[in-house]
Amino acid sequence: MPVIPIVGRKSFRTRALIGSLYLVLTIGAITMVYPFMLMLTTATTSIADWREFRLIPDYLTSRIAQFRKYVVEKNSVGTLAYQYAQDSWYRPENIETKQFDYLTKIPEKAIQTIDRDYADFMAQVNDDLKYLQFIYYATEDYSVLSVRHAYFQAMKNKYGSLDRVNSIYDDTAGKWEELGLPRDYNRVWDYDITVPRHVDWRQFVISRPYPEQYLLSLDELAFIEVRSQYGSVRLFNEEFGTSFKYMTDIRWSALSNQEEGRKLQLHALRWIIPLSYIRLNSQAKEAFAKYLAETSASAAIPFTTKAPVERNARRTWMGFARSKYCLLEYFDPIDPQALWHQFLNDRYQGSIEALNTAHAGKWSSFDDIRLPYDVVDYVNFTRNHWEIFKKFLLGNFSAVLDFVFIHGRALWNTIILVVLTILTTLTVNPMAAYVLSRFRLKYANHVLIFLLAVMAFPTEVAMIPGFLLVKSFPLGAIILGISGMVMFFVISYLTKLKLPMFWSILIGTACALLAGWFGPPVIARWIGREDLNVSLLNTFVALVLPGIAQGFAIFLLKGFFDSLPPELYEAAMLDGASETRMFVSVTLPLCKPVLAVIALTAFTTAYGAFMFAFLTCQDPKMWTLMVFLYEFQQTHSVPVVMASLVISAMPTLLVFVFCQNIILRGIVIPTFK
Repeated sequence: MPVIPIVGRKSFRTRALIGSLYLVLTIGAITMVYPFMLMLTTATTSIADWREFRLIPDYLTSRIAQFRKYVVEKNSVGTLAYQYAQDSWYRPENIETKQFDYLTKIPEKAIQTIDRDYADFMAQVNDDLKYLQFIYYATEDYSVLSVRHAYFQAMKNKYGSLDRVNSIYDDTAGKWEELGLPRDYNRVWDYDITVPRHVDWRQFVISRPYPEQYLLSLDELAFIEVRSQYGSVRLFNEEFGTSFKYMTDIRWSALSNQEEGRKLQLHALRWIIPLSYIRLNSQAKEAFAKYLAETSASAAIPFTTKAPVERNARRTWMGFARSKYCLLEYFDPIDPQALWHQFLNDRYQGSIEALNTAHAGKWSSFDDIRLPYDVVDYVNFTRNHWEIFKKFLLGNFSAVLDFVFIHGRALWNTIILVVLTILTTLTVNPMAAYVLSRFRLKYANHVLIFLLAVMAFPTEVAMIPGFLLVKSFPLGAIILGISGMVMFFVISYLTKLKLPMFWSILIGTACALLAGWFGPPVIARWIGREDLNVSLLNTFVALVLPGIAQGFAIFLLKGFFDSLPPELYEAAMLDGASETRMFVSVTLPLCKPVLAVIALTAFTTAYGAFMFAFLTCQDPKMWTLMVFLYEFQQTHSVPVVMASLVISAMPTLLVFVFCQNIILRGIVIPTFK
């Protein structure tokens, strides 16, 4: 019979009540779904847009927003600020989508011409001048476009295994991510460029497509120095008496007009520019000889205009370049932007008008032209748009799955734990409930009250005795106790003692307690040990044992067993069935819905277990998925962490979605008699 009759539903007040109930339920559903959807969409973002926390990220609906995301992930914000001539870019959130609209207004023919010219130029540039973008070496700044995976794959293809790489590189990496990238990815001056790691890295850099490669111009060096020292173009203008509108307008040559500017140039040449860009002129030869004489360096090292390859000579040359002996006028660095100007001048035969026509520009001189990183980025993004979009959408999930499947045994440990927990739960609890229900013990209610009283304590309280139990498990006492009980029943059977069941159990328990209490110390002293306790830490027993018996499961099953007709057992007894047979063939098949609910509870408990697993299994080889993802979250960016949370939530969500009928049957059926 319905709670609200059909006639009563015609009333306006009743309808309003029903409508308000549905409204409350809908709002409650939204409050549950919205956080999950926000977590899901954040898992598809990156360092470019995760701080926006949008339910629908902009890049899903806007192609130019996808391009912004692509640009932000390719290099540091400081480098991007120079490449795109934006003084205001200090953090990813400063980069706005509308600032890229100008690229959509450049004629397609001009864009293709610029890209083709740049590709031809990069093919002619010395390979030593090329560096890579899309590095993102830190896991906190992880990017789905990073070349790290391509680099590791190249090493796998070349050497076959990480062990061989370790032996060649003299490294001890336990996984490819620990191998890392060589130091010169960030233009560190390296003493030895003949080691296999450096050689392999340079070969990898050269093999990458030109949109991923990067050239550092002197004007960018000037921008980096001014930005770090002054912070704004206004302060620079006040210091130098200039009238630049933007910091990106400041040229390298403008710094040489004052002493302070020359100091900035010297600092950039000594500490920022890649060593492969450095050249010294012939004026430095005498100063180099003086440096060798006063620093006790080998006088046999000849002077060269570029850094030598041999380790000791290279170290000495680097020391000279960074010493007080090497003055600013001795430096003659290579400027890729000047090489670009020369390339365009040769290709268009010195005609700036022809260049403006081909590139849709308005330059008055070849010296005004910058390296076209923005156009090259836009062309590469357009050419590989669908592939890049798929990486944005699924890249974080792929990274998490790769990490889980490849590193450690967390997934297999979790599967084994779930299976063991379900099996033990469906074995011990039905047996305990069957005994309490079938034999109608006088103290059955007291046992149930005790089991339910335990549920009143938080789970964290039970963790302390549970941890102490598995830390020093009284295995000897339990074995001797069981042995004492078995011995009593064997003796009683052999001597044909006709004792009531209650007294048999009581005396057997007493024998077990006596054997378990007094036996272990005697045996331990006999074999020369302090005790017979064993540590179960870092084992599956530690994870499963404390939660085998569940008060609520026993209570639920006993209530269901009590509702079964006694005639079923009487008929089974007439057919000669034993208690074990009746339990297996009569009781268990009738309680499948309740067992299904208990199994689901055991699954969610075992799968989501974190704190107790974290305490009892600190060996990484025994980590469960939740512990593994916790450690994973400590070193990875927010979008990747969100992806890991979504993936970890999927099994529980799928079980809930596909097992709703079982859950409802398990809740409703026990209420019927």
